[in-house]
Amino acid sequence: MIRARSGATALCVLVALLVVTAACDRFWPRRASGAAPGWSAPAPPPSASRIRFADITTAAGITWKRTNGAFGKRWFPETMGGGGAFIDFDGDGREDILLVNGAWWPGHERNAPRPTLVLYRNLGGGKFADVTRAVGLDITCQGMGVAIGDYDNDGFDDILITSVGGNRLFHNEGGKRFREVTDSAGIRGAGWSTSAAWIDYDNDGKLDLFVCQYVQWRPDREQFCGSRVKTYCTPTYYAGESCRLYHNEGGGRFTDVTKRAGLFNTASKALGVCIADIDGDGRPDILVANDQEPNFLYRNNGDGTFTDVAYTAGFAMAEDGRPRSGMGLDAAFSGNDGRLSVLVGNFALQGAALYRQAGAAQFTDEARSAGVLQPSCPYVTFGTLFCDLDNDGWKDAVLANGQIDDLIEQSSPDQRYAQPTLLLRNSGDGNYRDATRDAGLGGPLVGRGLAAGDIDNDGRMDLLLIPNIGAPRLLHNVTSGGHWCKIALHGTRSNRDGFGALVRVTAGGLTQSEFARSGSSYCSQSDRRLHFGVRAARIDTVEVRWPSGTLDTWHDIAADRIVDLEEGHSPRLDAVAERPKN
Repeated sequence: MIRARSGATALCVLVALLVVTAACDRFWPRRASGAAPGWSAPAPPPSASRIRFADITTAAGITWKRTNGAFGKRWFPETMGGGGAFIDFDGDGREDILLVNGAWWPGHERNAPRPTLVLYRNLGGGKFADVTRAVGLDITCQGMGVAIGDYDNDGFDDILITSVGGNRLFHNEGGKRFREVTDSAGIRGAGWSTSAAWIDYDNDGKLDLFVCQYVQWRPDREQFCGSRVKTYCTPTYYAGESCRLYHNEGGGRFTDVTKRAGLFNTASKALGVCIADIDGDGRPDILVANDQEPNFLYRNNGDGTFTDVAYTAGFAMAEDGRPRSGMGLDAAFSGNDGRLSVLVGNFALQGAALYRQAGAAQFTDEARSAGVLQPSCPYVTFGTLFCDLDNDGWKDAVLANGQIDDLIEQSSPDQRYAQPTLLLRNSGDGNYRDATRDAGLGGPLVGRGLAAGDIDNDGRMDLLLIPNIGAPRLLHNVTSGGHWCKIALHGTRSNRDGFGALVRVTAGGLTQSEFARSGSSYCSQSDRRLHFGVRAARIDTVEVRWPSGTLDTWHDIAADRIVDLEEGHSPRLDAVAERPKN
């Protein structure tokens, strides 16, 4: 990562912030105001109520606090972790919460409870209970992130944990317990894994696994960074490590096919991964955010191999020809015009990137003209998320921010260790408006992970913020108004989760699209049910293009409910079954 510049003097913070703003303007020349070139979105949404959240962390019974294992030596991995997930592990229709912990370094244990993963079961009524030990997840590792997916198509989602030291895979035993199957599955790997995503890259009906790897670090390789006082190092001090692709062979076994697939590249220092079909050919492609190395855009060739087209697509580096400090990323059809947008979190003074699709595999960074660059520029952005938070049919953007150095304020008075979470509201015309103020997102946080999920099935997406150290934040969405529809996919010929499916919903004169997928944001997993804010009480059509190639269409569905859609059953009206509300 690129650290914020050192301040020569501790002048007024206001002056420092002006310097930051000027730096952003210098690094990123202003574009003409207004929408992106060629923008042809539908009419902007009608005015809606202000987006509002209520912090219910304590009331919900969530008492866990994350440790990063720091013991004074300022080892590089300490500052990077902090992921979490929404997962309905027991299949009761309610989203549970999984949080990934760090650990004490060997020889530096503390007289305190042993840090472990934690799983909170959703009891309904806004209450959660810690069931970690009861389900067999009270394990300790220097954890980074999590990916959720049903890799054996048994109807219960399994858990992949990434960490410093490799991966951990836990099989869901019928919604009752989890059994670690890392070694028998053959996906332990080594080194420092970060974000991950389940992906059926060959559309054979079985979920494969893509794992980001960061740098080659071990305690005996820790570098001394700084002058008289040691600071946390940046990735430039360490060699990169190739990401990994594991093919699902069935029977609970995976094979490392990284080299065979053309993905082996030790220049990567990967922190974020997002799965999306960028060219509409029905095959999932892979977008990777790298830290101070060019980003990757791996196009699926359809023969088991991938080609990195990031340079030709305009996704590899910034417009000045230099790589940025990419961390989390997310992709969505945020303009409802059939073009993908990709939101990438970067370091302070770089600002978040908002790549908009200009062709099948061509992107342009429109962060400045869209109103994303300026609010994000002062901050270090890890978690990034597209989500319709006010049910107006347009996906808003959320950015989780936090510095990497707890002493940053001593060297850079314009920076803070804990930083605010940003909410950027989609105006429906290609632009975003900073709606953070009075949104109820809480005070500054050393933000890392970020996920969205509907914890009470009321049709409003709630947020989970996971810090590098300290207590998480569960934010209940209390925004008023708006119709909605939530879709749970069940593949038959395709993988059970339906990952890779493209869903189109038409209602009230507006058509929205979304991919079913794992991963995105930073080291986190959102509710896998697809959420759509809609403009009418009834939905005209729901169309699903499954990974198998099957195309199903349902007509005239009531809004404001959760529906289950099973592959191949579109003619059957009873295939649209309402799920219970919390």
